This record gives sequence, C-alpha cells and structure tokens, in this order.
Amino acid sequence: MTEDSSGTSEHHTTLTRLLLFFTVIIWGSTFVATKICLAYLTPAEVLGLRLILALPALFLFMLFKKIKLDFNSAEKKRLLLGSGVFTAHFLIQITGMQFTSATNTGWIISVSPLAIACLSFVFLKEKIRDNVIFGIVVATIGILFLISKGSVSTLGWLKSPGDWLVLVSASTWALYTVMMRNLSRSKNPLAVTFALLLPATVLMIVYMSFTSDWSKFIDLPVEPLIAIVFLGVIAMGFANWWWQDGVAKIGASKAGIFLYLEPVATTCLAVPLLHEAFGYSTAFGGLLVLGGVFWAEKRK
Repeated sequence: MTEDSSGTSEHHTTLTRLLLFFTVIIWGSTFVATKICLAYLTPAEVLGLRLILALPALFLFMLFKKIKLDFNSAEKKRLLLGSGVFTAHFLIQITGMQFTSATNTGWIISVSPLAIACLSFVFLKEKIRDNVIFGIVVATIGILFLISKGSVSTLGWLKSPGDWLVLVSASTWALYTVMMRNLSRSKNPLAVTFALLLPATVLMIVYMSFTSDWSKFIDLPVEPLIAIVFLGVIAMGFANWWWQDGVAKIGASKAGIFLYLEPVATTCLAVPLLHEAFGYSTAFGGLLVLGGVFWAEKRK
C-alpha cells in the first residue's frame, strides 16, 4: 500500500468513525424526542410516522446518488427478516418508554455493544481485542452504577416493566446489527437501509389504517411535530444509513462501542428538557462509560 492510499484509507476510517459518533448522539437524543411524542401518540403511531417520514427522504437521496435496489432472492429474505427484527425492536423499545424515563432508557440500551460483541464473535467470527474487552467491562460498570443510582449491589433499577422492555430491545438491536453486517458490506448501505425500512413502513401504514385517527396528526402541537420530524427524517432515515455504512466498514463489534455514547446525549437533553434527575452517580457513571469507550477505541 502506498503512502497516499494509506492516507486515503485513514481519512475514510476517520470519517466513518465521525459519522458513527454523530449517529449515536442523534440516537441518544431520540429518547427525549420519543418521550415528548408519547404524550400525544401511541408507540405504534410514533414508529409509523417515523418510517413514513424517513422512507421518502432516503428515496430522494437514492435518486440523487443514482443508487438502485439490486438484491437476489436470498438477500431479499435476509432483508425481510432483518426488517421484522428492526420493527420489533422499535415497538418493544417505544412501548417500554411509556413506563420508564428517557435517562433510564439511554443507559439501559447501552448494554447493546456487549451483546453485539458477543454475537459478532459467535456468528461473524469477528476478533475481540483485549482493549475492547477491557473497555466494555469498564463502560458496563459505569452503566450499572448509573442505572442503579450508585447502589450497584441491588437490581432495583429493573423493577419496572419499562426497564425490562428496554433491556430486551438492547438485545434485539444487537441481533439486527449482526444480521445485517455482511449484507451492508456486499451492497450499498443506503440501498440496504431503504430496503429494510420499506416492509416496516408498509406494515405500520396498514396497522395504523385500522387503529389510528389520522386527522389528529394534522393538529399536533409544534413541539411533538418538530420531534417526530427529527425522529423520522434524521434519526430513522439518515442515521440508520450512517450506521449501516459504519458497520460495513469497521465491523459490528467496533461500531457497537459507539453506542455507549448514546446515554450521555440522552442525559444532557433529558435533564433540562424533561427535568429528569442528575446526581453524583450519573456524573461518575458517565465518566466510566466515556473512559471505557476511549480505551476500547484505543489503538495498539
């Protein structure tokens, strides 16, 4: 490899990591936006509207970049299965958020990298370096400290059904990420993202046609309207595309490490906007999480 090609590769890797960083910050913000929307909409309506807004945005971008959908029979089956897991993930997570806080959701969902790393090792044969394992352990201790509010010896933070559902959704996201890694590497990540969202969007439109009063969407106040547009176009559309691209380029387990930054973004927004609690345990746990991410991403 020449010096120029090495520099170009390094630039692309840096850009990929930067996009993954912005993606998880956006996703961390979605827990706050979702709580705002749940005051006016059901979990199915929140997911349905997100998909309805995301799909046209991605389609226009595909037209601009002249990207075509080109999948064989086996790939279409994988996409359909992945779309099912994707839909189940968000329905479980949003339903759980009806019964727990945005801050709790952000920290609990952060166990996803651990699940991703384990599934990647078992099914994708991705190697896990010692520093990644150490980083995951440190960050996980930070998460336990945060969600237990300093009482690490107890599991009282899992007393509500909302927390349990959010914990389940962390596993479904790990499964979704591992399932779609190879396809994102062999096909254009934008095309993969669009193809994943298409069946989910059709399913939710059909469901909402029988269960929702569409006229109420027109009368939504400004705050939930802005929140749902952000959740749909930015978080569901573009952020999912960036995630697929990042997983394809640096691997599922390495991309999964970035998910530890989600709760930091959630807490920074949930405290001022939703008036959720912030104490010493949150600050100390957050530092452990950030330290774990730094160590896991550190090169030899």
